[in-house]
Amino acid sequence: MNGMDDDDVLTAYHEAGHAAIGYALGARIESVQLGGDDDLPARFGDCRVNWGPVDDACDWQRMREVMTVLAGPVAEMIYRGEPLHPAHYGPWQDDWRLAWSCAERLAADPRQRTRLLERVVVDLHARIQCQPCWAAIAAVADELQAHEFLDEEQLSDALGFWIG
Repeated sequence: MNGMDDDDVLTAYHEAGHAAIGYALGARIESVQLGGDDDLPARFGDCRVNWGPVDDACDWQRMREVMTVLAGPVAEMIYRGEPLHPAHYGPWQDDWRLAWSCAERLAADPRQRTRLLERVVVDLHARIQCQPCWAAIAAVADELQAHEFLDEEQLSDALGFWIG
């Protein structure tokens, strides 16, 4: 594969990770795409997650968001076979910053928040590697590479088959 194909595959697994974990945690996944919309900052891909009505004071809601945000880097990490840290690996720093912001209510102290996020990464690593989660991620990544954009119905079909 050439470099562009490699980037597309990595991005597909990254975005599929966000989608699979968000779906498993109860979100509606509205779309996933390679590349970004013109109205968004430059990015490799995009996953639109809809939690419905959100209670900002709900710690479980915050934790679901943190897990979904960090699932992209973890899925890509597993696909790569490399234990990279989302805070230090350039392409994942936006994910880390978003997870950091979502986790502020869960752990105000920066050291505690770092430990919390690192625990989430470890937990996600174990969860994502297991069937049927990895199969769901691979299925969405394959479809995403083939079509570059998946809508909510396509995602529900693929994710629902594996995750239920």
